[in-house]
Amino acid sequence: MQRQCAWCLRMMNGRGERISLQPVPKLYEATRGMCHVCGMYWLEQAICETEEQPVLVAVLQAKEPTYRC
Repeated sequence: MQRQCAWCLRMMNGRGERISLQPVPKLYEATRGMCHVCGMYWLEQAICETEEQPVLVAVLQAKEPTYRC
C-alpha cells in the first residue's frame, strides 16, 4: 500500500518519512497521512497560535485554588 502526505503530496513510508523529493499528483489508491516535516510545521504553527490568545494566557497564569479540609 502506498502512503502519501495529505499536506505536501509527497510519498512517504510507514513511519512518516518522505521518500519522494517532489510532490506527486494525488493518488487515488494511496492512503493519506501527514509526513514528519508537515507534522512538525503544523505543531509549530499550533503552538504559536495558542501562545497569542490572551484568554488562554490568563487561564494558564491563574493560580490553582486552595482547598481547606
